[in-house]
Amino acid sequence: MSSRKPPPRPEEFRFWSNEVVRVSDTDLNGHVNNGAIGAYCETGRADLVNAVAGAPQDRPFNLAVARITIDYRREVHYPGRVRIGGAILSLGNTSFVIEQALFVGEDCVATAENVMVLLDRVSRKPVPLSPEVRAKFLALAPMRAAVAA
Repeated sequence: MSSRKPPPRPEEFRFWSNEVVRVSDTDLNGHVNNGAIGAYCETGRADLVNAVAGAPQDRPFNLAVARITIDYRREVHYPGRVRIGGAILSLGNTSFVIEQALFVGEDCVATAENVMVLLDRVSRKPVPLSPEVRAKFLALAPMRAAVAA
């Protein structure tokens, strides 16, 4: 018996990115490879953070992925499009968690949680979220839940 929670619904996400499934994303089993799903998550993470904090070269901090967990829920095939819903699940002092769900049509094909850490550009040590960035991230909380401030 699976302990996995039910997949989120598209209307739960405030932020969206899109990817086109490439033939090179597929593997010998004829479906999109797990590495390509990870790359779709990366696109969604980058788009979300860039929308909130600006392009990497323009923001006062760097980011590092501390942890990513992906649940593969359904096969994805070429050709197609994947929509990546993103939300801020929680905020810490120097880190935050991005929740993602990947959809083909209305079907949730994968979910992910990404723990991100803010790093000082020079020392490479964790730095706190500024009040301005914190407020922008809070605006991307999932529609179903409040984010811990």
